[in-house]
Amino acid sequence: MPKKYVVGLGDNVVDYYQNQNIKYPGGNAVNFAVFAPKELVKAYYVGSVADDQDGDLILASLKKHQVDTTFCNRIDGKTEKTIVNLVDGDRQFVSSVKGPRKLPELTEQKLAKLLTSALVVYSACHANAEKELGQIHRHGITTAFDFSEMAKYHTNEYLGRVAKNVDIAQFSLAEAQATEVTRILHLCKEQKTKLVLFTNGAKPSLLVDCQNNRKYIGNVIPISHPVDTMGAGDTFFANLV
Repeated sequence: MPKKYVVGLGDNVVDYYQNQNIKYPGGNAVNFAVFAPKELVKAYYVGSVADDQDGDLILASLKKHQVDTTFCNRIDGKTEKTIVNLVDGDRQFVSSVKGPRKLPELTEQKLAKLLTSALVVYSACHANAEKELGQIHRHGITTAFDFSEMAKYHTNEYLGRVAKNVDIAQFSLAEAQATEVTRILHLCKEQKTKLVLFTNGAKPSLLVDCQNNRKYIGNVIPISHPVDTMGAGDTFFANLV
C-alpha cells in the first residue's frame, strides 16, 4: 500500500541571515513539506521556483529532505528574499525583497493525479493562493491554511472570503487581545472551519475543535538557550496537521 502523503502549496523564499552572511531555503509551504513527519507521510511541494541560484538552492534542499518536487515549475525572475538577523537565538526580520509569488496552473489533470488523493493540502496567506484554495476545497480535499500574525489577514473581509475554504486554520496572535481570539473564532465557526489553532509566542497555544465544541491548551516546555526561532510555527503546524 503506498504511503499516504501531504502537499505544501505556495510560495518559496530564501532567508538571508545578515549577521551570519548565510542564506537558507524557506517559505511557509516549503517548510510545511520539509517538516511533515516523513515516517508517517510522503510530502510534496507544489510551487513556481525562480530560475536562479536561489531557486536551485531551494530545489536541492527539498530533494535532500525527501520532498517530491515533480509538480513544481521554473519561472523567470528572482527568488523572494527575507533579510533577518539572529539576536540571542531569536530571528528578527530586517527587510524583504518580494518575488513573483506565482503557482503552477492547477489543471483538472493535476487535481486528479495529485491533490484529490492527498491527506491534506496546505497553503498560507503569502502565497496568493486564495483562488486555488477554493478550487481545491470544492473538490472535497482537506485544506490547512496559515493566516500568519499580520492583521491584514485577520480582517472580517479576508476571513469571510478565505475561511470558508479552510478546514484547519492557524493564527499567530502573540500580541493580540482575548477579544481578537473571540472575534476570529466566531468568524471561522460561521465559515465552517473545523479546527482553529492559535499560537501565542512563548505562551500556551490553543486548539479549538469547532465541530465538537472542544478546546485544547498546549504545554509549554521552556528552552533556556534557543538556537533559532525561524520556522517554529511552521514546524508546529506541520506536525499538528
